Amino acid sequence: MARDIAVLRRRLDVPARMKESVTTKPLAWFGGSLGAGLVASFLFRGRKAKPQPEQVVRRSLWSLALGGVFTLARPALQAWASNELRKRFVIPGNDNVRPR
Repeated sequence: MARDIAVLRRRLDVPARMKESVTTKPLAWFGGSLGAGLVASFLFRGRKAKPQPEQVVRRSLWSLALGGVFTLARPALQAWASNELRKRFVIPGNDNVRPR
């Protein structure tokens, strides 16, 4: 009975079986993934739309400059936002409490 349970447990342990299979036959797995990617790229390839002249959006110098400023300021804005969220949602004094 214990042997049957061990066999059943082995058959149901899919992550361990996958890891073992990939480590014992890496070339077959690489080839299979390469083939699956190639088939998927052919199946899901759409027609390329040619851009129409009226679809091209021209941006002004001011909009380019403003976009550049926001691109440069993004890390500082993210740091500020994360600090503000930490201040509002983290309970002070609970940093050193370890769960049991």
